[in-house]
Amino acid sequence: MPHLPSSRAERKEADLGRRIERIQRDLRFQRLRTRRARRSLVTLSALLYVLVIPAYAAWGSVPGIVVTAAAFGGWWLLRISVRTVADLPDRFLDERQLQLRNRAYFDAYRIFGGIVAGLATIGLIGFVILSENDALTLTTTWPQAFGLVMFIVLLASLLPSMTLAWRDAGEPDA
Repeated sequence: MPHLPSSRAERKEADLGRRIERIQRDLRFQRLRTRRARRSLVTLSALLYVLVIPAYAAWGSVPGIVVTAAAFGGWWLLRISVRTVADLPDRFLDERQLQLRNRAYFDAYRIFGGIVAGLATIGLIGFVILSENDALTLTTTWPQAFGLVMFIVLLASLLPSMTLAWRDAGEPDA
């Protein structure tokens, strides 16, 4: 007779296992799991992601929120296309998935570091060039600052799934 979960923690773990199994076997979004579809999703997500700062800075809060919501929608579709492998605990992944996921996180970390360092360098160079006697005052509006924060949050959350989707060969056409 199989062991029935008795404690709350065991029931929660069993429920998590059932949900992950269901996600791994789900065939509804098979058309998003081909290499071409994944790379298209990565490209679309990157374009939406890059539009976040100008959307808030130039167009205001409402267009910024719409672009941010669309970028999170792209992130959600990317997660579905890679069967949430980038976010699952190790015990639910086979060796191939674990290797892909770990490589995706490594690449995402390197890309994130490069982008943040590049932005900081560009900001510092711009500050030096534009300042007179080092007395330049930068003023930002709330939507501009929020756009920058959303840019960094989206970058950190999107990159692992984006790199995994780009690197993985995908599944056969439905």
